[in-house]
Amino acid sequence: MNNEKWYPLGTSAQIYPAIVSPRQPSVFRLSCTFEKEIDPGILQTALNVTLTRYPSFAMTLKRGAFWFYFEELEKTVTLKPERQYPCLIVDPEQEDGFLFRVTWYQKRVNIEIFHVIADGTAGLEFLKTLVYYYLLLSGEEVKPGETVQTLKHKPTAEEQENSFLRYYDPQIPADRADSIALHYAGTPLPSGHTRALHVHTAVAPLLALAHAGEVTLTEYITAQFLRSFWDVLRETSDLDKPVKISVPINLRKLFPSKTMRNFTYFANIGGTVDHADEPLADTLLSIKTQLREKCVPESLIARINPNVSSEKNPFLRAAPLSLKQLVLREAHHILGDNLFTASYSNLGVIRLDDSMQKHISGFDFGLSVSDLIPLNLSMCTYADRAFLTFSSGIKERDVERTFIRKLSAEGLEMQVFTSEPEEEDDNACMS
Repeated sequence: MNNEKWYPLGTSAQIYPAIVSPRQPSVFRLSCTFEKEIDPGILQTALNVTLTRYPSFAMTLKRGAFWFYFEELEKTVTLKPERQYPCLIVDPEQEDGFLFRVTWYQKRVNIEIFHVIADGTAGLEFLKTLVYYYLLLSGEEVKPGETVQTLKHKPTAEEQENSFLRYYDPQIPADRADSIALHYAGTPLPSGHTRALHVHTAVAPLLALAHAGEVTLTEYITAQFLRSFWDVLRETSDLDKPVKISVPINLRKLFPSKTMRNFTYFANIGGTVDHADEPLADTLLSIKTQLREKCVPESLIARINPNVSSEKNPFLRAAPLSLKQLVLREAHHILGDNLFTASYSNLGVIRLDDSMQKHISGFDFGLSVSDLIPLNLSMCTYADRAFLTFSSGIKERDVERTFIRKLSAEGLEMQVFTSEPEEEDDNACMS
C-alpha cells in the first residue's frame, strides 16, 4: 500500500461498494441555507479548514485482494457550483478521489456523502463546522458554543472507531427474522434525475399532533407515511405482503460512541394494506409498539451480531474480494431492500449557538433512491421549523400528495416546494 495510511471499512460500510451504482447511489444530502448570498471563495477556504478537523472524510476507497479499504488523501476537496439533481452517485474519479462532494447555489451549501464513509449524524457534524468557519471567515461575530466541533477539538481515536465491534456480543443469539415487504412501483424518471419535494412547517403544531397521539415525532410521521402508502396501494394484487417503512436508529443514543463513521441500524416497521381504514390512533399505537420493541439494546445487538460475525468469519475473510462482492450483493437483495417499502429518516433537531442561528434560515436533509425503493422521506428540525424532503425516482406523486393531504386534514399549515417547473401548482401554501 505504498506506506500510505489506510483504514478498514466499518462493519455496516462493507455493503456499499458491493451495491453502489447510478441506479442505487447510496448517497445522502445535507443542505444549509444562509440569510445572505454565499461567497464561494470564502466557502472554499472554510471547506479546507473543516476537512483538516475531520480526517475520516479525507479518504478514498481502494480495492484490495480481500477487502475494500480507505486510504488517506493529502489534498482538499474542491467546491463546485450546483449543476445536477440531488443525491446522484459520488464517483471518486470525478471528485479527486473523495467520497463526498460540496456544492453551492445562491444562499445554499450542500454536502452529498457516499454512505460508505459516514451516516447522517456524522455528516451533520461536518456541515455545522463548515457553516461555522464560513461565517467566521466572512467577518461575522460567531461562537461555536457547545454545538460545533472546531480545530480546538482535536480529532480523537474514537472518531475513527468501528463502534459495531465494540458493542458486538457473541453471547446474544443472532436474530435476522423479517418478512418481504410490498414494493411501490411507478414510471422511472430518466437516469440521473431525482425529484425532491420539500415540505416546510412549524414544529410546534406538528409536535402537538404527535403528543396528542402519545407518540414521538418520528413515530407520528412514520405512521402518516405508512398510511399514505396504504391509501395508494389499496388496489394492488399483492396485499398479503406488508408495507414497511425502514427507520434508521442512531445507535449513539443507546450505545455511547463518538464515532464519525456509520453507526446506524435500520428498523423495518409497518403493516398490511387491510389496515388502511383503521383509526389513526390504532396505527400510531402499532408503530410505537413495533419501533420501541426494536430499540431495546439487547434486540439491537441481536440484529447487529450477524454482520459482525460475518466480518470475523475466517473463511469469509480468506475469500477473494470478487466472491465477497457477489455474496454481499445477494445478501443485500434478500436481507436489505427486499424487506422494506420506503425509508423515513429523521435527523432530529439541529442546534446552533444563537450567534450563528441568526445567519441561517434553514436546513434540508435528503436521501437517494433506487429502482426497488423509488421513494423516501427524510426530515430535520431547526429553530421553530420542520423541514421534510421527499426524494423520488418516479413520475407518480400519489404518495406525496396523500401524505400532504393527511397532514393538512389535521390542521397543519405547510409550504410545499419542488424543483420541477411543471409542478408549480404544488408550490402554494397548504392549510
